[in-house]
Amino acid sequence: MMHSQIENEQIVERYVRNQLTPEERQAFEEHFFSCDMCFEKLQEAERFRAGIREAASRGLLNDESRSTLVGALSTRLVWAFAATTCVALLCIAWMYLLLVPKLRGERDRAVAKLQAERQSRAVPERTLPVEQAEANVPLVMLQASRTEEEPASILLPPGSKNLVLWIEIGPSRYRAFRLEVLSPQNRLVTSVDHLVRGPYGALAASLPAAQLPTGDFLVKLTGQDPPPASVAGEYKLRVLRP
Repeated sequence: MMHSQIENEQIVERYVRNQLTPEERQAFEEHFFSCDMCFEKLQEAERFRAGIREAASRGLLNDESRSTLVGALSTRLVWAFAATTCVALLCIAWMYLLLVPKLRGERDRAVAKLQAERQSRAVPERTLPVEQAEANVPLVMLQASRTEEEPASILLPPGSKNLVLWIEIGPSRYRAFRLEVLSPQNRLVTSVDHLVRGPYGALAASLPAAQLPTGDFLVKLTGQDPPPASVAGEYKLRVLRP
């Protein structure tokens, strides 16, 4: 919000009289939190309006005088009318200097809250781990296993982070699959859900190499969608390390 708009649209006076729209009020509050000049104008308007209310409650102003002063606030004739008021009204208005620490404290708390929110959003961005690209990712192509067949073997080089399984499947009614890697004791080692065919009609899954120690595994592929689920294929895998 610009100063020219604040002056031309009497934003300070309308803010004190609670006549701003929610959008205008929010824009003005964001502005005066960082603008000392507008903040001082707001304090003066608050003190003057509070003095009018106090004088009216004490019987120092009748309804006509009060309406005149309130109207003067919105038409920028505040000081011309204020000069005609009694000394008691001015003294009472000065008593509301106590409002200054309160308004300033509210502004400081709001600024501190905004800064804390910005810092809280910035910290995750700085602390997010950066994933390093991996060259020469090991890949093994699996074929449906038979009892007498040897498992598909893959040698995982030192430092390998992932192992890619490539599975070519024939026609199937399933659109999505679940892949499970089982140990020789039939214990689940790892799994991947929501596998779908890629552009070449095959399934590809990346598994964490740390979860695959040296040894033999059974890879079970289950059709999931549409239900009911059923086994779509089983594959033998042998992991070797240097």
